[in-house]
Amino acid sequence: MKNRLVFLALTALLFTGPAYIGAAFGVENAPRISDREIIERLTRLEEGQRSMQKQMQTTREQTGQRSASLQKGMEERFVAMQEGMEERFVAMEKGTEERFSVMDQRFVAMEKRMDERFSAMEKRMDERFSAMDQRFVAMEQRMDQRFVAMEKRMDLMGEQTGQQISSLEKRVDDRLDAQWNLTLILIAAIFGLIGFVVWDRKTAFKPLERRFTRIADTIERDLEPESPKGSRFARLMNVLRELAPDDPRLDDALRRHSLLEDLPRKPA
Repeated sequence: MKNRLVFLALTALLFTGPAYIGAAFGVENAPRISDREIIERLTRLEEGQRSMQKQMQTTREQTGQRSASLQKGMEERFVAMQEGMEERFVAMEKGTEERFSVMDQRFVAMEKRMDERFSAMEKRMDERFSAMDQRFVAMEQRMDQRFVAMEKRMDLMGEQTGQQISSLEKRVDDRLDAQWNLTLILIAAIFGLIGFVVWDRKTAFKPLERRFTRIADTIERDLEPESPKGSRFARLMNVLRELAPDDPRLDDALRRHSLLEDLPRKPA
């Protein structure tokens, strides 16, 4: 099929090629071809096509023969290969079976030895566990005896502790009663002291009040601070200031005591 397509393409190119070339160049016109020449050319083309078909048929036959021989050789090789593979697989299966049989024998012997070892180990473990059970039983008996003795001691200690606690509670109650009584006495003493302090303050302030009253009366009588002309001390200082200019000694004395700083000194 491919060869036919190639032949048809060549034929079309042969017929259409000159026309395309002439149209492309457009320089010279092709010479006129007669019908006879066309028939001769077609005849030659048919002969060439027939010869090409014969060659293609021959090529196909040769290719078929070659492919048949090649297929036959391939089949023979595949058959030989299958036979060789089957022989190898048979030998491999035989060797594998022999190896597995040897491995089975080894596993059987190993299982037997392992069973013997495990049985001996179980026997030793049973003996050890039985000895440990006996030790635990003896230990439990001793522990029970110790716990019983300890419980007795705890009961005795509990009774003694209860008696001690009851006596301690009694003593604590007695002490609390005594402390409560002392607290009440102390509170009463504090209130009595507060009352005494208040009474003493009142009785102590009365003479002071009377004395301060007498002092105030004396000051008011002697100094007359509420007089519209001023107190007696102020009036006395005014008199001294009036006499100071006439008396140099009085003037000096008042100035020494800073009583005449605002008064001018009388010229001698």
